[in-house]
Amino acid sequence: MTFLQLGLSTMVLLLVSTAAAIVLLYWLKPPPRRVLVPSMLIWSRVLKERKGRSDFWRWLVSLLIALTVGLAIAMSVGRPEIGALSGTARRIAVVVDNSTTMAARSSSGRTRFEMALDRARELVRQGSSASRYLVADTTGHAPGGEYTSRRVALERIDRLQVSLGGKSAFPPRELFGDSEVFFVTDGVLVSEIPERVTVVPVFQPVANVGITAFDLRAVPANPTRFEAFLEVANHSAEARRVAAQVDGASGASLKRTFSLEPGQVRGEILDLAQFSSGPVRALIDSEEDGFELDDVAYAYLGTPRVLRVALVTTGSSYLETLLRLDPRIELEIVSPSTLSSVREPDLFVFDRFAPDTAPSVPVIAFDPTPVGWLGKHTGRELAGLSLSGTERDHPVMANVSLGDVVVERVAAVELGDFDVLVGTELEPLILAGDVPVRFVHVTFDLAQSNLPLQASFPIFLSNAVSWLTGTEVLSSPLGTISVELPGAAVTDLDGRDVPVRASPSGTSFAPDAPGLFSVRSGGGEVVVSANLLNPGISNVNASSLTEAQLEEGLESRPAESTGELWLVLIGVAFALVVVEWWTYHRRMTV
Repeated sequence: MTFLQLGLSTMVLLLVSTAAAIVLLYWLKPPPRRVLVPSMLIWSRVLKERKGRSDFWRWLVSLLIALTVGLAIAMSVGRPEIGALSGTARRIAVVVDNSTTMAARSSSGRTRFEMALDRARELVRQGSSASRYLVADTTGHAPGGEYTSRRVALERIDRLQVSLGGKSAFPPRELFGDSEVFFVTDGVLVSEIPERVTVVPVFQPVANVGITAFDLRAVPANPTRFEAFLEVANHSAEARRVAAQVDGASGASLKRTFSLEPGQVRGEILDLAQFSSGPVRALIDSEEDGFELDDVAYAYLGTPRVLRVALVTTGSSYLETLLRLDPRIELEIVSPSTLSSVREPDLFVFDRFAPDTAPSVPVIAFDPTPVGWLGKHTGRELAGLSLSGTERDHPVMANVSLGDVVVERVAAVELGDFDVLVGTELEPLILAGDVPVRFVHVTFDLAQSNLPLQASFPIFLSNAVSWLTGTEVLSSPLGTISVELPGAAVTDLDGRDVPVRASPSGTSFAPDAPGLFSVRSGGGEVVVSANLLNPGISNVNASSLTEAQLEEGLESRPAESTGELWLVLIGVAFALVVVEWWTYHRRMTV
């Protein structure tokens, strides 16, 4: 006999405790009552005619009935099973689809994932006590990969959760060998199912209207103004009325109402001229929506203001012209000799000069004089360098092409605590860093290259200004998010701490819903917007399951195991209680 609910040692302790408690209660009888009678003659005759041991046998029968009732109830708690009655041993593998679309909620109020867990439990219970079970999921989060007992398998099913990120796929079929494999799924994100796998569908169509794109961008003609792009798609079988709202800091809000036909996608451009810097949230509402994760999206609006920029140079027509053309910039030209008298700006641009001490504001430096805080010179000089194909992924290099750029001469810089944006680790040409201040360092003189003549140079300069003066915002899908800030603390919009996992290279966290998160450490701060913006996930009704599979899944129900005796034990206990009541009223028990 095995027990599904409790371990063997726990079950034995429960049975012993129950028996001891019942025996103790029957042993501790209340003292007899003293009654005054006028004569002992009648009672002496009654005692002579009575059998001396009758009370003991009545007490013993009552004790045995109570013990049987108590032990039957105690054993039913552990859900015992007799292997000889439950059939042959089997190897059963149950794979539960825990991809994001399984969070879709049907009209009954239950999610597909909740229904999937119920079906998985049924599949596990249909085997015998001698069978072995393996529980897996489609995102690799299920603990362990070995076959276990039914009780452990049920515990593992209870610990499964919907995964909000990462790729979902059916585990390799060879992991299960010749086992019976069942796959509980809605068939949306996991469509490739191996052969010899029994599909158990939990798909039910739901109404869903979701946000598939949300982005903030500066107006090209006026970078101090921003607009929002909002895209909404209707993945329902019927037309839907949608109410959309975009909220910002200081109570700013925009509202739109429109209708969408089935499958229709609508884009809206919203003017954020009245919005101030800070979090921005987009929210949609439609009747009977069954998928909540794509009803909200977050972004962060940088500071749309005029920047005070000081260009420290002995004369540079390229830089002066481009900086004056940028409508975000209020430019001041400063010579190196008068730098000490300048009021600190929002950004310094150093041309062929750098002070010995780093300023307290961000810096763009073009061929600066050798100073320690911008990287040490090696004393070597490089000549005739082509920048083609040496660009790295970085916000400063977005949409910047250097395929035709050639540098005549440049002083080599030692590799330090910075990112190489252009060049190699041995020959870094454009660098970016955060210590001691945020900076972009172009190691060569603009006059010694054709970079100022390239169409990408204004874009490069504008990107550098934006990256240095704005709040760094990272957009990420839901799931595990990694930020290259070691030892950082993560908080949400309400200031609550978010659990993190630290590593030498950075910090990672996994939000359980869309949101805006602040990641802070000694190396700086990054704002992360985590959203579900994925048309493939929002289309929760795009199931690959066939009509035959769906009908079979609705009609079939796995049989319950016959080896579970807890219902029989409860019935026995109830019957004995009735017997005890009947014998007590006939003076057969005490």
